Amino acid sequence: MTLTDAGNAGEESVRNVLREIKGTSISGFIRSKNICYYNRNFQIDFLLFVPKIGLVVLEVKNWKGTVKATAGDKWLQEVIAGHRNEFGNASLQSLRTSGMLLQILEKGKINKWPIRPVVVFANDRAKILRANGKNSPQTDIILKSMIPKWLSDNSSDEIMYRFTSSEFEMVKSVICQYTSEYVENA
Repeated sequence: MTLTDAGNAGEESVRNVLREIKGTSISGFIRSKNICYYNRNFQIDFLLFVPKIGLVVLEVKNWKGTVKATAGDKWLQEVIAGHRNEFGNASLQSLRTSGMLLQILEKGKINKWPIRPVVVFANDRAKILRANGKNSPQTDIILKSMIPKWLSDNSSDEIMYRFTSSEFEMVKSVICQYTSEYVENA
């Protein structure tokens, strides 16, 4: 299985969880293909519409083994003893996606909600070791099975965003305006 195939399988497994909670914890969700905004490529794995939080950007990773998550540029994955891979910091990727989404929503005059980035590991057997203190990752990092509990724990009864179907379609439309094939060197 290629990395792309594994990533797609992980995203599909997260989509199944989101379908189960749609209408209860979340009002809905959307995904995007490649987005190119001011010559910068990115993709929204999932954008959740959460009445008691706002918008939640899920960056999905389907990594296995032990992952050492830090504030640094790279995260370390150890699949089996001695076999290590370095990957870009998924928290930074999620923050970048959230920031680009914010700019797109502002340009489309539909920036009405807070945006919360979260990294989700689709492989529930992955072991995530989070650094502490000033070296801790920039976002929350959860396993796929933790999505409903994370949404509950981070919801506020003092907040209630009523996402209308019109707003949902407007967000989707604004994002689609920037959907394009991957642009090399963007």
